Amino acid sequence: MAETTAPPCDLALLIVEARYERIHAAYMLAATAAAMGRHVLLFGMGAGVCAFCRDWNGLEDGGGAHLRARAGVAGLDVLRDAVVDMGAMFLVCDSGVKTLGLGAKDLLAEVETVGLPSFFDRAGTARQLVF
Repeated sequence: MAETTAPPCDLALLIVEARYERIHAAYMLAATAAAMGRHVLLFGMGAGVCAFCRDWNGLEDGGGAHLRARAGVAGLDVLRDAVVDMGAMFLVCDSGVKTLGLGAKDLLAEVETVGLPSFFDRAGTARQLVF
């Protein structure tokens, strides 16, 4: 049986902070790029791993959620669900998961825990933005 490979990655978003505004911006870019047919990879490192938790463990400065809801702008749950539905790749750094004391049960089912070499292999020559 032939091994299938993932399509080349167009955009790699590295989430390294747990601040609401940074994570929201990353998910907005991911959703937009995926909707435009681009292959998107989201990678969480350190505190940014919280962006991949089922219940947003460790999220800071969540006041932006209220402002966006009042304005009718999509919040994190809506954006993340859309990005999942559009087939983005979700990776988190194993050291960040260990540091935060998280396990597979804490992360979304779509998330794969990897080391940095695997991130670089999968990101390839994609544009990389840090949040």
